[in-house]
Amino acid sequence: MTATELIAHMEATRTDMDNALAGLTDAQLTEPGVVGDWTVKDILAHLTAWEVELVTVLGQFGRGQKPRPVPWADEEVEALNAKWHVEYQSRPLERVLEDFEAVRLQTIRQVERLTPADLATPRPWIHGHTLTELIRIETYEHEAEHVAHLRQWRAARGY
Repeated sequence: MTATELIAHMEATRTDMDNALAGLTDAQLTEPGVVGDWTVKDILAHLTAWEVELVTVLGQFGRGQKPRPVPWADEEVEALNAKWHVEYQSRPLERVLEDFEAVRLQTIRQVERLTPADLATPRPWIHGHTLTELIRIETYEHEAEHVAHLRQWRAARGY
């Protein structure tokens, strides 16, 4: 998959996310119960945190530095999810929304710089996976998973 194709997928799922969020009030965005006790705000902060990790790794890679190992094991992922959930609780909704939009722009800038070889080469710091796989998982696949949650929640609540 090319950088252009990855970006097209990211843009498509972002449109889906925007549609899933359309018309929700601040009160609805901070209402628990979307996924477990998580709010829409929590989900957006969660997606942002993972994409920040991706941008960090891609930035390190782009500067010729050895990227830090990417969390991959379920235990690592669950621990980070819990940690970030606590950290983002006090962040104002407006800031979460701004960060959610801003990180995607950074991701796109990083992805645009990648060559086909960069994207296709397995990397030990992502457990033998390629950058294409990492980008796919941390952006549009992850976002699509949570778009489905938001749609189910909205339908159940009649929003």
